[in-house]
Amino acid sequence: MTDKIQKFMDSLDKKTREQLKGKISSLIKNPFQKHQDIKKMKSHGEDTYRLRVGKIRIIFQVIENKIKIVTVDYRGNIY
Repeated sequence: MTDKIQKFMDSLDKKTREQLKGKISSLIKNPFQKHQDIKKMKSHGEDTYRLRVGKIRIIFQVIENKIKIVTVDYRGNIY
């Protein structure tokens, strides 16, 4: 995780932080489970997706079947 992502995670309350950690863990294990709110992003590159967790978005890329977390932030700061 980058310093920017870690700083954002540290700024969240404990409940939200734990929820995000669980979603990221689930994302790494199986990025395209049906119950996750994942959409392909049109403006961020070919293999870039977003995972919605309430008002927070996790932007990630799938590169050679590996997940790379690009950024995590509130919706208004991402788009």
